[in-house]
Amino acid sequence: MSVKTSLMPYLAQCLSSDELLNSKRYLFESNRQLRRQSHCLKVFIKIDDPYSFILLQALAQFISRYASLMPLNITFHPVLIVEENAFPEPVLWQKNAISDSQYLAKLYCFHSPTAGIEHNQSDKVAATKKLLTCGSDTKSIARLIAIFDEYWQADVDSQNKTTAAFNAQEDASLNRHSDLLQKLGHYQTATINYAGEWYWGVDRLAYLEQRLIALHKLPLQPIFTKTRLNLNAISSLKHTKTQIKCHTNQQLTLYFSIRSPYSHIGLEQAILLAKKYQIPLTIKPILPMVMRGLAVPNAKKMYIFHDTRREARRLNIDYGKVADPLGQGVERCYALFKYAEEQGRGTEYLLNYSRAVNSQGLHSDTDKGLKIIVERTGLDWLHAKSLLKQSSWRNWAQLNLDEMMQLGLWGVPSFSYQSSKQQLNVWGQDRLARIEQFIQSQRL
Repeated sequence: MSVKTSLMPYLAQCLSSDELLNSKRYLFESNRQLRRQSHCLKVFIKIDDPYSFILLQALAQFISRYASLMPLNITFHPVLIVEENAFPEPVLWQKNAISDSQYLAKLYCFHSPTAGIEHNQSDKVAATKKLLTCGSDTKSIARLIAIFDEYWQADVDSQNKTTAAFNAQEDASLNRHSDLLQKLGHYQTATINYAGEWYWGVDRLAYLEQRLIALHKLPLQPIFTKTRLNLNAISSLKHTKTQIKCHTNQQLTLYFSIRSPYSHIGLEQAILLAKKYQIPLTIKPILPMVMRGLAVPNAKKMYIFHDTRREARRLNIDYGKVADPLGQGVERCYALFKYAEEQGRGTEYLLNYSRAVNSQGLHSDTDKGLKIIVERTGLDWLHAKSLLKQSSWRNWAQLNLDEMMQLGLWGVPSFSYQSSKQQLNVWGQDRLARIEQFIQSQRL
């Protein structure tokens, strides 16, 4: 192992530390006050991104609440094209995004994007041209929402369609916005950049609110916390023995990658959720995207790293001292998974492994690191070592991936909750709250 590789967990720990974050925030705020500037929020939106539609409606409430309490400068930046490799399964991503945005719209009482409406490139161009005619400040929010509402609520009136291409000025604006998104370090829309940090969608607005509330010492609570209430309740189970009697014919399945930071915090929470409701939990590992030949932009890697850190902080889950298991670390993990399952310790094994590589800096591609994980799980190291070269795990890892995609899901962590009544499939650790709501609704 190279010196550089051995030092990576300590570098990751430093980059994700509260001390570094607080220092950056202090410098940004000091500079803002020195220059007597407003709080500058840059919002990136895309007409065919349903999360942008939801975010704009949330920002209307955000502006209404905070504009009179602090100096705000919010600018809107329409984008037409994002990096293709940021979305490995764009069709599945878009279908899920519409369904998920409908859930968010119902949760927050927003207008909902309508599924099944067919929009062609001409529709997108026409609507984007309208977005570009809006002002870029807070006064334009109502008009922006109206344009998204028209696009997502019904088919665009054919008499009002325009097939004209973007003119030179419009092209220049779109290119500027795309360049700015890339320069500031992100890869997708429905995002807000403020003072060096990113907030994606309504799910992360509470963090931005908390930051501004703290800066101005306001006696307020964030308003965008509805999807977090149940997750906080799950987190509190670490300190209780509360369980709810389970109903028969229930199953929670987690599609998991040992390299995925979101899978790490998803696994921690799924175990607690299954314990709370006494539901059997099945974990189905799949290969990471990179090991399946798919590219992951650097901006995506860094956003996920920092976003996982703040989510982990909120949930009291250790994360940050990362020893990336990509390659041999992943292969060795999966090579021993069936052995651990045969011993009735599959979940415990993956949890120990995930904690080791995500928060303890253990290099699982070495015998020294892997032995610690194996023995923590109560497994026999000598027998485990003899299994490391077998490759039959590749077959079930592929089957797990195929099964996940047949459910309309494409990335990890994904969850499938099944009961005798119904099935709910969701993507992302954020949506465990939705699964809990679903469980509770079936027991009323």
